[in-house]
Amino acid sequence: MKITGVEPILLTVDMPEKHPLRWSGGEAASINCALVRVHTDEGVTGLGDCYGSGFVAGEATAELFRLFGMFLQGKDPCDVAGCYETMYRRILYWGRSGLAVAAASAVENALWDIAGKAVDQPTYRLLGGLCHEKLPLYASGGLEQPLADLKAEMKAHLARGFKAVKMRIGVNLRHDLKRVAACREVLGPDVKLMADAVMGHNPAPWSAAEAIRVAKALEPYDLFWLEEPCFAADYDGYAHVRRSTSIPISGGESACMRYEFKHFFDRQALDIVQPDACQAGGILECQKIAAMADACGVKVAPHAWGTSITVAANLAWAFVTPNVVLAEYPTWHFPLTDELFIEKPRIEAGCIYPPTTPGLGVDLSGELEEKYRYRPDAPRLNMRRTTE
Repeated sequence: MKITGVEPILLTVDMPEKHPLRWSGGEAASINCALVRVHTDEGVTGLGDCYGSGFVAGEATAELFRLFGMFLQGKDPCDVAGCYETMYRRILYWGRSGLAVAAASAVENALWDIAGKAVDQPTYRLLGGLCHEKLPLYASGGLEQPLADLKAEMKAHLARGFKAVKMRIGVNLRHDLKRVAACREVLGPDVKLMADAVMGHNPAPWSAAEAIRVAKALEPYDLFWLEEPCFAADYDGYAHVRRSTSIPISGGESACMRYEFKHFFDRQALDIVQPDACQAGGILECQKIAAMADACGVKVAPHAWGTSITVAANLAWAFVTPNVVLAEYPTWHFPLTDELFIEKPRIEAGCIYPPTTPGLGVDLSGELEEKYRYRPDAPRLNMRRTTE
């Protein structure tokens, strides 16, 4: 089997009117997605999703996909490690991190999709087989919204059987405390509650001192973790926060390649690390990062925020990784979270079970492509610090 093409697919997805994407660092009424479809001479195709494309013009991501297509033309798609090295070594001078790595990650995920389909097996079976018969799952939502709506959302998560829930904070201390207290009251003492400050994507991130003040105030609410309390590359700040609070600290969703994650581990800055196969360098790179974490006594909770492809790619390596403690499932009303699954994941009693569909178990029909046709003039993500 040989690679014959790497096809960019740009989409624009409008959020439901009642549920815009809104958090402390900005808001968006529509989301741009940059997917990639890898074609082969045997007609087998694979899909990937570039997580970072929502923050930049999709056209830039599409050009990166076309560039990688030139590098990979004629190569064996099942030689996933070799194909990724081909891409990464060609961008070392100008793309060691950020969007270039995210785009290469999406292509790598698509190759794993092909590799699984080629042998009629779910991708995780090609990665070493199951370490987990099932994985604890957390509902990832709790965006900025009226307090009554936030409480209703928490009740809905309980009704669906979730045993862990994540919410967003970062507006201001009084506002955040009121929301965290309300969520803890609704969820009760036995449901894990996590708070994500999202400072890796905030245009005015907290300093370590600010983050410590917040963490201290949140300690009575028994958080399972406090996520991204500082700017994504403020490794020393993360370490300072971790030393100053009893709340476990998590982060890493914005980091790329094991070289960036090493800064967290060297400084003992994290209790839980959160690499994303659509951002960090692909599925294989996430396995390497998880192995580094294991050697440092750090637990893993894969980041997954976006389409079904994002969820599927991160589940593929999560199920074969022993130190994964929780899997993320987006619950922010984004239509493509579920619409691209060939078969929706089996979720019962707060746990998700291994997929059975070959490859990543995802598909993008022509009908969906037309439904979410890319609109270059659609409102872009508005990044601004919200303080009240």
